Amino acid sequence: MEVLDYHKLKIFKTVADTKSFSKAAELLFLSQPTVTLQIKKIENYLGITLFRRDKKGVFLTAEGKIFYEYASKILDDYNLMEEGLSNLKENLQKSLRIGASTTIGDFLIPDILPQFLRGKENIKVNLFVGNSKEIEEGVLSKIFYVGLIEDEVHSNKYEQFEFFSDEIILIASKMSEIPEEIDVKELNKYRFVFREQGSGTRNIVEKRLEKENVKIKPDIEISSSKAIARLVANSDYLSFVSKLVVKNMLGIHLKHVKIRNISFTRKFYCITQKNIRLPKIDREFIQYLLDIEG
Repeated sequence: MEVLDYHKLKIFKTVADTKSFSKAAELLFLSQPTVTLQIKKIENYLGITLFRRDKKGVFLTAEGKIFYEYASKILDDYNLMEEGLSNLKENLQKSLRIGASTTIGDFLIPDILPQFLRGKENIKVNLFVGNSKEIEEGVLSKIFYVGLIEDEVHSNKYEQFEFFSDEIILIASKMSEIPEEIDVKELNKYRFVFREQGSGTRNIVEKRLEKENVKIKPDIEISSSKAIARLVANSDYLSFVSKLVVKNMLGIHLKHVKIRNISFTRKFYCITQKNIRLPKIDREFIQYLLDIEG
């Protein structure tokens, strides 16, 4: 005997809401045959037909409409139950798990997290710092619920929104003889140190330079922006870094080299996995990010 569990009811409601088996499969990260099979199991168990198909899509039958009303109530009650249990658990111990790409984790989170935590008690914070690709993977595997990255993701597996504006600048040693402003075509005259592949900063720069038909092959790759800044300050290498990284070094150890008629601006993004209920503390942190003016 097939049980009408939460999983099957969720699939049914998603098909009914989207009027499409394929769209429901996409939203739920399931294959279309899996969705079709689960609907068929419900129909066999109840002995009714839930959907009719025509050229415009799939629509609920009379029996399907009745089943939809009850299924919706059951799913709402299930969500309320989860909320109640989640609140109870969070009152006992609150844990905020965040994944942040390197620039955000090293140079932005230390400034904004204390303000969020002010007045909150018994909150345990776990912060993982890695490159943008690692953060995306961590969100999908639920190592952490909230991911903060330096480049937009192009996948329907995530919810995402902008929360901070950042500028990437070209830096050189304060002692370098490079002019204060150069043409983009002159970049190939210099030696560069870049972040590693998968870095949000590097992705932004390479995409922008590609529009100018300029490709730079770095001589050195380093996974730490702080290490890059120190290396540039003590050498003749150039690099692109977030202005956040070097704000305390500009004019002292480093100088900002402008590229004529080109700027590198970007948004920082918060990502969460789609179709997942976040703990209350994570939702509060996301709302806090929305209120930040970057």
